[in-house]
Amino acid sequence: MNPKIAFFDIDGTLIDFDAPSLSPAVADALRRLRARGTKVFLASGRPPYLLPKVKGLAFDGALCFNGAYGFDRKGPLCSAPIAKTDIRRMAENSERMGVPVLLAGAETMGSNFYQKNLETYMSFAGHPNHVVDRETFQHLMADDIYQVMAGTRADQDAALLAGTAGVQPLRWWDWACDIVGKGSDKAVGAEKVLAAYDLPREACAAFGDGGNDKSLIAFAGIGIAMGNATDDVKACADYVTTPCSEDGVAAALAHFGWI
Repeated sequence: MNPKIAFFDIDGTLIDFDAPSLSPAVADALRRLRARGTKVFLASGRPPYLLPKVKGLAFDGALCFNGAYGFDRKGPLCSAPIAKTDIRRMAENSERMGVPVLLAGAETMGSNFYQKNLETYMSFAGHPNHVVDRETFQHLMADDIYQVMAGTRADQDAALLAGTAGVQPLRWWDWACDIVGKGSDKAVGAEKVLAAYDLPREACAAFGDGGNDKSLIAFAGIGIAMGNATDDVKACADYVTTPCSEDGVAAALAHFGWI
């Protein structure tokens, strides 16, 4: 039986890091999955305005900012912005450390200064590290911010988060990370989506490859790790498919007879 809803990470899962978009085989597999009645949701660290658009493929909804903000075609399903006191403290720490932070809201984003690591990190989503002037950055801090991207290594995260109370880093790349509110991750977002549709967790499937996908893969009725996933992600999964570069999503959907 097909799952009622399936959640898909984007980078390294639906889209290979060296590719501009979904491969034709994966896009076709998702169309066929939807045609058989499964809702297809994206589940990504990306904001809404950086989600992929694929001709002939309509996604049913998305979890953005690693689950902190979710929506379907009717409107928002969940919203958990970061506390403004924590945003201010991270900005102060950022200036002291010389490590930029990029603040992302539901409609726009901007960073306080340039760094190559952060520029590379954003390039994975096809978007530059948009540096804004100080006044614009101050206005951003007053908005609802759902995620902060920082060009830190893991051993720098504690210094960036010093003095904060309600945030946590989520990492899938060695040279930068996503920072979201504590209690916000892809599994928490998926649980809220399922509640909105009155569905049990057993009715969902999830696909991912990085550390920020672990909670979702473990939560889902069937959790599927990509062949390029890290070992700790694979350990959470019910099934490991082929790598993203080999159309692993399409291979898994065929394996389970969902397309």
